[in-house]
Order: sequence, then structure tokens, then C-alpha cells
Amino acid sequence: MKIRTSVFTSFIMMAQVLGIALFLRGFFPVPVKSSVSAKNKLSDLPAEPLTGGPHNSSRLPDPLFKRVVIMLVDALREDFVFGPNGRGNMPYTSHLVERGSTHSFVAKARPPTVTMPRIKALTTGSIPGFIDVVMNLNSPALLEDNLLWQAQAAGKRMIFYGDDTWLRLFPKLFMERDGTTSFFVSDYTEVDNNVTRHLDSTLKRDDWDVLILHYLGLDHIGHVSGPRSPLVRPKLLEMDDVLKKIHGALVSKPSRGAPSSPFVVSVSTRRLVSQPLPRVTKELPDPSPHSSEV
Repeated sequence: MKIRTSVFTSFIMMAQVLGIALFLRGFFPVPVKSSVSAKNKLSDLPAEPLTGGPHNSSRLPDPLFKRVVIMLVDALREDFVFGPNGRGNMPYTSHLVERGSTHSFVAKARPPTVTMPRIKALTTGSIPGFIDVVMNLNSPALLEDNLLWQAQAAGKRMIFYGDDTWLRLFPKLFMERDGTTSFFVSDYTEVDNNVTRHLDSTLKRDDWDVLILHYLGLDHIGHVSGPRSPLVRPKLLEMDDVLKKIHGALVSKPSRGAPSSPFVVSVSTRRLVSQPLPRVTKELPDPSPHSSEV
């Protein structure tokens, strides 16, 4: 009887160990390394068959815009921008949305919704894993093919201001940068002022092609006091003013030989804590030949 009990106990323990191992293997998979180059190049494209016209596999198409401004407002919720709340929170942005001069949509964020996995998903198109939650604390350089690497390979000059997670993921891609730590969640003022203070001078310059701004103040307010905090609306008004400034600068000063509509994207890398609403991804606007997309 004692032998049978020992065998049964051993079997149960082995099953538990196996179950834990399978769980960890599924949720924290080991990265698969390939002998194929991690970065795609134009020369990697297969030749296109001739269909009555010249094949174009040897060169990139002409760009629609010469400059790109990517503005990320961390924790910008859908209900902060759209609907009646948007008119009070972000009047300029809401006006552009209501008059139909935007290309806007809501994207659903999959967990984990911490900063590094969401930036990785936005720039690579990959699906984050749960191991990325741990790596978020000390993000290694991103070796996968991504939009920023492709932009640099195409000769684009990039500037970044904001969450220093970007600088750990892309340590050598920016010609100018100023990172701000995201771990002091009680700071919702200086963390954004450190980004905005560069705008006036940077928007007047012609020596860059891609400008990335990552604002953290709204997310920090959400972590400390929630989405219904009285601090949320003033922060949204601040972000609306920043977006208005960028839009106005791009409209009034078209870049070198570019069409009259530079492109700005405003997205969120993470949802504001509490209330599981989807993340918002927005593009603003191009209502006429004399305006610009934001």
C-alpha cells in the first residue's frame, strides 16, 4: 500500500511539473532565431511579372509626403476624443473629426498593454508576448525588422522626444533625441513639458524627415487617480493645444518639394487604467488641397 501511495504521489508531482513547464513554454516562448536576415531590403523583393507596364521591383515608389510627425498620447481613450466628451476635452481635434476632415479609427489593444510591447507592436506589426512584460523594465534593442529601421535605411532623418523606452529599443536610429523616464508616475507635468519645449524650434527646422513625440502625462494621471480625475480634462486640453500647434506649423510651412499635406499620426500605446475601453488610433486631417493631414 505504501509503495502504491508513493508511486501515485510521484506521478502527481511529475504531472504538476510537466503542466507548469507547458504553461511557461506557452506564455513565455523562447525566441526563434532564423538564419535569414532579420531586416528586409529592397533587393530581397522578388521580381514582379510584366503586365503591360514596367516592373517596379528595383525602386521604391515616390513618397506621398516628405515629412511625418507621429504623436503618441499614452492612455488616450476613445471616449476622450469622440462624442460629446470630445468637444469639451479636445475641442480642436473634435472639430476636425466632426466636420469629416479626418481618417480616424479605433484599434483594440491586446494584452499585455504595457509600453514596450505596444511600441514593438506598432513598429513591427508583431504580436507581443507575455515575456515582454518583464523585458519592459529593461528593454533590449529591437532586432526585428521595423518601420524605424526601414526609415533609416531609406535615408530618413529622425528625431525623438518622450518616453525613453524608444531609446532603448532603437538606440542608434535618431539623429536627435531627448528621453524621459516613464517610472515616476506621480509626475504628469514635467514629463510632458520636456517634450513640448522642443516643438517650436524643431517645427521651424528643415533638417528632419520623421518626428516622434511620446507624451506620458495622461497615463500617469490615470495610474495615480483614475480616468475620472479632475486632472484629466486639463491634460487633454494641453494635448489638444499641442496637436493644434503641430497641425498649424505643418500647414503654414510645407516641406521641401512636398505636397501641401504632411502627415501626423496620433495614437495611444496603452489604455488608461480602469474601465476597459479600446485604444484609439487617429489620423488628422486632409479636408482640402490647402490643408494637411495630422
